[in-house]
Amino acid sequence: MINKKYLKLLRSKDRKYGKNFIYNEISKNIIDSLDILKVPFYNILQLGINDDLVINYLKEKFPSCSITSADIDLSAFNKKTERKFIEIDLDNLQIKNIKFDLIFSNFFCQLTSNFDKLIGKIFKSLNTNGFFIATIPSNENIYQLINSMYETDNILYGGMYQRMNPILDTNYIFKLLKLYNFDAPLINTNNFTIEYSVFKKLLDDVRSLNLTYAGYDKRNNFENKKYFIQLEKYFRKKYYENNFNLDINYNTICAWKK
Repeated sequence: MINKKYLKLLRSKDRKYGKNFIYNEISKNIIDSLDILKVPFYNILQLGINDDLVINYLKEKFPSCSITSADIDLSAFNKKTERKFIEIDLDNLQIKNIKFDLIFSNFFCQLTSNFDKLIGKIFKSLNTNGFFIATIPSNENIYQLINSMYETDNILYGGMYQRMNPILDTNYIFKLLKLYNFDAPLINTNNFTIEYSVFKKLLDDVRSLNLTYAGYDKRNNFENKKYFIQLEKYFRKKYYENNFNLDINYNTICAWKK
């Protein structure tokens, strides 16, 4: 179960909005998928405000479209723009009296405690012939760092702690989309590798993605300098190849409401 207060705190902090290389690269995949479609979108919902690449693309392609951006915390954003902003509870998505031709989300939907309910709410919020597309982490996402953290836990604490939020199984997601009567559901796995010369920069980028475990049973102690020294030491031993390599693996989910 996700600790909503802790997650809201994470979302309120500076997440390098618009400048995070990882978010931007994943957004390009959403844009590529949308660019293939030959249908217009007039009313659009962005679930999770992580970057503006898709927003800018949609504004250019559909100049008269109306865009609403939704997040669980809006304190970090300048709302004096052309689009609307709404604060939401991701576990109980409520958007009254509005339906959308397109709902898109970049690395955000995985933060819910109730993915089943969220998919049902998304379906209800789409117009007929509406399109849903979202990216979420896959099982192999940042595996180098996760494995290094588990090994560091073993060395320092004699056991492992949950470090990242659980990952949703693609077969489960596909069955869920069919259950809610989405048409032509498709899930693709994508990946790219980032090379870091400085380990701290790698950690900073990962922190800004809000992948850190946010359950109520989260370890509350802040890790000290000793932990990160050992973490870098193991990462360097196991995965270092002239640089600190980090694999970003994610699933792109898309489906129509017919």
